[in-house]
Order: sequence, then C-alpha cells, then structure tokens
Amino acid sequence: MKQTTTPKKRIDSIDALRGIALMGILVWHSIEHFDLMYTPVIESSFWQAMDTFVQDAARFLFQGKAYAVFSLLFGLSFFIQMDSQADKGYDFRLRFVWRLAILFILGYLNGLIYMGEFFVIYAMVGLVLIPLWKVPTKWLVGLIAILFLQIPQLIEFISLLNGHVPNEPNSLNKEMGNLFGQAANLFIHGSFSEVISFNVFKGQLAKMLWFINEYRYLQLTGLFICGMLIGRYHIHKSEEKMIFYSKKVLPYAFGWFLFFYLIVLSLPSIGLVDYTLEVGTGLFQTYANLGMLVVYISGFTLLYYKTRSGRKVLGKLAPVGRMSVTNYMAQSVIGVTLFYGFGLNLAVTATYLQCILVGLCVCVIQIAYSNWWIKRYYYGPVEWIWRILTWFKPVPLKRTK
Repeated sequence: MKQTTTPKKRIDSIDALRGIALMGILVWHSIEHFDLMYTPVIESSFWQAMDTFVQDAARFLFQGKAYAVFSLLFGLSFFIQMDSQADKGYDFRLRFVWRLAILFILGYLNGLIYMGEFFVIYAMVGLVLIPLWKVPTKWLVGLIAILFLQIPQLIEFISLLNGHVPNEPNSLNKEMGNLFGQAANLFIHGSFSEVISFNVFKGQLAKMLWFINEYRYLQLTGLFICGMLIGRYHIHKSEEKMIFYSKKVLPYAFGWFLFFYLIVLSLPSIGLVDYTLEVGTGLFQTYANLGMLVVYISGFTLLYYKTRSGRKVLGKLAPVGRMSVTNYMAQSVIGVTLFYGFGLNLAVTATYLQCILVGLCVCVIQIAYSNWWIKRYYYGPVEWIWRILTWFKPVPLKRTK
C-alpha cells in the first residue's frame, strides 16, 4: 500500500497540551539560564527572598513536570503515526527508525548551541517503542510499573541509608559536576565558537551523564510507553473518554502527589544530609512528579473540554504544539543568546525574577508567531523538512485555502 504525505486532521487539544508543556520547559530553562549554572546574589534581603521564592515556585511548577508531559505525548505521537499508517496497510516501524535518526541529527545540531537539548535522548530512547509496539497491554503495564519504581535509584538510596556506600557522589557524578563547572565558566566568558567547540563532545557527554546519574532513562521510557497505551485505547480520539478518565483519576493523582511530596519535605528533618539527601529527594520527587503529571493533564483536559473560555484560551497554544520541534530549537538559539556571555549575559546580570519575565516574554512571542504561521502553513519549518526527509518526496507546506 502506498504511504501518504498529505496533511492529516490534528487533535487540537493534544497540540495545545504539547504547547503548554513546551512553554513550561522554556520558563524553567530561563530559570536555569539554559544550563549556565549561576546563582544571582542581591544586596536587598527582601528582593533576595523574593528571588528565592520565584526560583522555588518555578521549580515546583515546572521542573520535571513539563518534560514529563512532553514525553508522554511523544509516546502518543508514536502510536498515532504507527496506527495511521497501519490503517493504510503500511508498516511504519522501519520508517519510524529513520525518522528517529533524523531527530537524532537535528538534536545533535541543536545541542551544539544548547547542550541541554533533549532530542538526541528522545531519538535513542524512542527506539525501545519499536519492539514494544505489539507487546500485550498487560505486559506493558507491568513494565511501566517496574520502570516507575526507579529500582536502581531506590537501591542506591537504601545503600546510602545503610552506610554500605560512602555518603558522597560516585565517580560518574563527580565527572558530571566537573563538566557542568567547566560549562558554566565557558558559557559566561567564552565566545560563540568556543561554546560550539565545547558542545561538540563535552557538552553532549555532560548531558548523557546527567541522564544516567539522575535515572531519567527509567521514567522517560515509562512515559513513552504510557503515551503509546493511551493511543492503544483510543482515549485521545474521544472527548467523552478524555473527560471521563480525567475526572476519575484527578483526585487519586493529587493524593499520590501530596503523599510523596510530603516525604520530600520531611527528608531533611529525619537527619538526611549531603548526597543521601540529594538521592532521596530525587527519588521521591520523581514519584511525586508522576502524580503532578496526571493532575496537569487531567486539569487541562477538563478546562479545555468543560469550559468555553478554557477551550478558547488554551486553543491558542495548539499552533505552538503543532510546530514544537521548530519552537524548541528556536528556544535554544534565543536562550543562549539572551543568557550566555557572548550574548546579553543575563545569567550573570539578571535576577531569577527578571529571568522568568524574559522567559514569559519569549513565550508570548512564540505563541503569537506560531498562530500567525499555522494560519498560512501546514507545518512548522523544521517539521516540514523532517517530513520531507522521512518520506523522500515533496510535502505541501503552504495552505491552499
């Protein structure tokens, strides 16, 4: 059966949710100065307290949560592509592998500018979806549970508690810290070409070490599979199903989040310090984030489908999600230009409050631009190129009416 490259009808709510996740990622990256680790110091005690509050609030709202939403939707997108082509009698698996290879190249190029980009990681981890495509659901649910338990991290935490290993970072963590230290100094004082040179290898290595040391490969794989299962049950195709499941899981998800977040807050009071506290916080925060992920998705779904104003306002984010690859890569260019030393150097000169306001301004610009673009074109510029390279044939870009 001949595969098709014609534009398909999109699900606006899914695109809007992806757009919200992308804006959340941008706001948190602005607080992180796009991986330029520098803590602003303010002379006024009041404004220093305000700045600390802004950082803590942004961490609570976005860190680990925006990426989680985006990751789950990646798994759903995999299912939608596979299912759409299967309906036409075409096995999309090898083509999806090629599509991931293109994403890897795009990610590496993006990573030369901003070392913290995640497309390279998505491309590698996304490969696991191929052999899991036809695995029975009950086995996938069991696999998800195992992945979300964070067993290697749990073992490390227990070993630290029992004193079986020293209460200090291991060699991989130390190497990661060394690389991030080098990066911070270079990103503040180095030229654009020096940043590129660092990111050719060392920046990529720092990112991979972070991905391994923080055990993100476990949750990321689980979220990809969750997205695929949402597609398998066709929940994304039914407004009634989305509303039903959102109402059903919302209170349980909030309870889950609250339980594990209270554990996170209690860890210092029970005497945990140094690396043990860091690992324990990371472990239970990861558990808590899963609950918050469901709260965000369920809350968004109910706002979008149950309120007229919600659909109208949130719908403005659908074009952002529709061209998410373009917007994410643009964020990298804009972010390093704003925050690094070869640009405006805001990482050193601006407070966290100012940084988050800058990030929100970029969000507004991207929302406005995406809405303008999608009214005229089927795809974002990078999405269009990605689609052409996927199918090796011309793909219409400009809308005809």
